[in-house]
Amino acid sequence: MNQPYADGAAAYRSAYVRGLTPDPDLWIDEWADEFQRIPREAGAAEPGKYRTDRTPYAREPMRCLSPAHPSKRVVTMVASQLMKTQIGLNWIGACIHQAPANILALLPSLGLAKRVSSRISKNIDVVPELKRRVAKARSRDARNTMDTKEFEGGTLYCTTAGSAANLAELAARYIYGDEIDRWEIDLNGEGDPIEIAEARGSTFGRRAKFYYSSSPTIKGVSKIADLFEQSDQRHFYVPCPHCRHMQVLEWESLKYNDDASRVDYLCANDECNAQIEESSKAWMLANGEWRAHAEGDGETVGFYLNALYAPLGWVSWAGMAKQYMKAKRAQDRGDLEPMQVFYNTRLARVWDSAQEMTKASELKARAEDYPLGFVPRGGLILTVAVDTQGDRLEMLVIAWGEGMERWVVDHQVIVGNPSEQRTWDLLDEKLKQRYRHASGVELGIAAVGIDSGGHHTDEVYQFARMRRWRNVFALKGHSKPGRPVIAQRPSKVDVTWQGKTEKGGVELWMIGTDTAKDWIYNRYPLVDGPGALHFSRDLADDFYDQCVAERKITRYVRGHKRTEYVKPKADRNEGLDLLVYNLSMAHFLGLNRYSVNDWARLKQAVSQSSLFADPVEQTSSPAQPAPAPERTEQPAARQPTQPSSPFGRRFSRSSYLTRPQR
Repeated sequence: MNQPYADGAAAYRSAYVRGLTPDPDLWIDEWADEFQRIPREAGAAEPGKYRTDRTPYAREPMRCLSPAHPSKRVVTMVASQLMKTQIGLNWIGACIHQAPANILALLPSLGLAKRVSSRISKNIDVVPELKRRVAKARSRDARNTMDTKEFEGGTLYCTTAGSAANLAELAARYIYGDEIDRWEIDLNGEGDPIEIAEARGSTFGRRAKFYYSSSPTIKGVSKIADLFEQSDQRHFYVPCPHCRHMQVLEWESLKYNDDASRVDYLCANDECNAQIEESSKAWMLANGEWRAHAEGDGETVGFYLNALYAPLGWVSWAGMAKQYMKAKRAQDRGDLEPMQVFYNTRLARVWDSAQEMTKASELKARAEDYPLGFVPRGGLILTVAVDTQGDRLEMLVIAWGEGMERWVVDHQVIVGNPSEQRTWDLLDEKLKQRYRHASGVELGIAAVGIDSGGHHTDEVYQFARMRRWRNVFALKGHSKPGRPVIAQRPSKVDVTWQGKTEKGGVELWMIGTDTAKDWIYNRYPLVDGPGALHFSRDLADDFYDQCVAERKITRYVRGHKRTEYVKPKADRNEGLDLLVYNLSMAHFLGLNRYSVNDWARLKQAVSQSSLFADPVEQTSSPAQPAPAPERTEQPAARQPTQPSSPFGRRFSRSSYLTRPQR
């Protein structure tokens, strides 16, 4: 039997004509109402034919995503489980059906990308108009896989935003970024992933469309909040069923009793003040409208919506009230995470952790009437921290007392290039300085920690190498959570010409910066007693700002939760770093393990004579000073063989000072 051959010319003409056909005038919301289906296999609460009227607030964002709309960028800063992902699915389906081109869907992690890709596949299977256009999945055909779906006129790529290669290897007219606040802040050192992603659509000019959705996270680092700020900032206004006054639903106007058995919304109209029942919400949503609160940049439209707008049967007002009360109880116990989750996922608001932190003005108001260079009566032992900068060294002296109570004794800036020996000579002279105690005796420095993580690592190593017997150490911060304030043992950095570790070489101590900052921030509110920090009236105003420059945030890296400290780019944080290094030196000396008897011996020694005076004669090696009565010798590092001694845990010895001269 003769088989007819395909007419290549006819197929070419047909495709050519379709390519010349302009994008259809059917809006995305109209397409969704006519064609979209929600598959039962996706586990959705309301499967079947999609109806925009169920979530009326989703209509305008879909209109703005339509090819005929002049907007270039659509941003939805919306509470969880309201409309964000479904709008994305409707947009992708309508584009494949009506205006095909390459589509790039970006998710914060590979696991989430696979789940969304699976959801898209199930959506395609239940919509005949899409199923006919998308290539069928085949085991030996790469046209339809988990992360790639080829259709007539383009290809859908669903992948993670965690790799610069994923964002740079193809051109796409449509780019969908979901949960962008969980993306990397700086993508492999190549910059903002949003800017990298949008560069993929640059060849399409004004025809390109970008859709970004997410619940916000932390103030100052939230990407969706930044995008919303540059948009026209639209809010959804709904009428009061009693007075028809148009208003935005705000959490502060929700009124409820102690057990949330009665929850109503108070009308914003002062002449009405009616209590609106939740049963009226369906009518309110159907008669609502979006209103812009800003002019924006002219190409970005933004939509804000909290969970108070959730349709009946979804998140209830009573459920939100109960969640808030539970988070408030946790907050009162010092656990802020449940309240942050409520703010981000229910109220769609950024969480400002600084609201819960001690402010610089509060620290400054507590400054006490003692001058810098003087040790108040409670201070018993001194440590020093040194921070290296490009044009200076900053030195902070802390006096430690019983229960790890602290006093800022001195803060000096040594102006000079750390690459020059003169700068380090000036530091050395200052470290030999003694500070007069309130009892009349003079105290010397017990331990010194110097930051080696900057651009002058070799200079720090050399300075610490020759002064180990004085407990001068090179430090390096490590921000991994759960690390101890100071490592149990140092890393040997120096090696011989044979590649072996130099026994008497420089020691590098690793510092658990996140652990140290938790300890410091948790004790800022303390005014007196164990753990409290006292400030001198002579400190500069910006020192207090530096002490609270960083915020503790929660973000996601490749889908995994990470809690860390960050600071605004323009702020300085040297004061906080110096407090961290001083805390590490206190742990080096074992002050955190001192008993009442240990502190009592220190108090007695300070009241009798200079606790850290150098011996008059040096009859032994510098690492083993000659004993003197009443413990007037330079304290050695801590030795594990004498746990009851206030200075008996670690022991330092420098072969650089004892090796024979040739």
